[in-house]
Amino acid sequence: MVSKYKIMFAKTGMSRFTSHLDLSKLFERALRRADIPIAFSQGFNPHPKMSVAVPLAVGVAGERELLEVELKEEMEPQEITRRLNEKLPAGVKVLNVKKTEKQKKSLMAMVQQADYRLECMVTEDLEQSEVEQVVSDLLKCSSIVVQRKTKGKVKESDIRSGIHFLEGKVDSGVVTFNARLNTGSGGNVRPEEILIQLKEAGLPIDCTCCRIYRGDLYGDESTTDSLW
Repeated sequence: MVSKYKIMFAKTGMSRFTSHLDLSKLFERALRRADIPIAFSQGFNPHPKMSVAVPLAVGVAGERELLEVELKEEMEPQEITRRLNEKLPAGVKVLNVKKTEKQKKSLMAMVQQADYRLECMVTEDLEQSEVEQVVSDLLKCSSIVVQRKTKGKVKESDIRSGIHFLEGKVDSGVVTFNARLNTGSGGNVRPEEILIQLKEAGLPIDCTCCRIYRGDLYGDESTTDSLW
């Protein structure tokens, strides 16, 4: 009997430069080496029944990423955690595992929003009141249009409706922004786009030296509970 599990993991340090495709291959190899009985699809070219909830941009650290996997037999979540962490490379760590019921939608289809933390160096003195004013003014905008290059063409996108929360705090030459943004198959707002907007609005931040971290993943706006 096939059992389905949800795995929460972190991808930090140098592992944040691992691509989405390589991350999937990494977990497949770790599952095999850990002797975890992963289920495979049927057909001419069977593939493991596992998927990462939503791709993470290269260079962005993930603190509470989600993976769903189907196993050919039931296992204790703690045992899955132990075995995987013994085989995963530095920077990738399983934080929690739980058995789940089969859902009509995959995790990838359910993800619509994500929490982010953006840490940037400031290039000149900056007061907390200035940060709050710029953030407040940005959120009052009815439209925030950005340019994106897709398949060699530049396209304009209005990202305002995809910004659900944004605040900033400056401390010791670093300004930290916390945001909840649209992500997933239904559309996304890139954290880098938020930083560019804040810089263009007058904040003295170095967008080239920012650390970006993704936290909890969420479904629709009707709930504040994460998908974990």
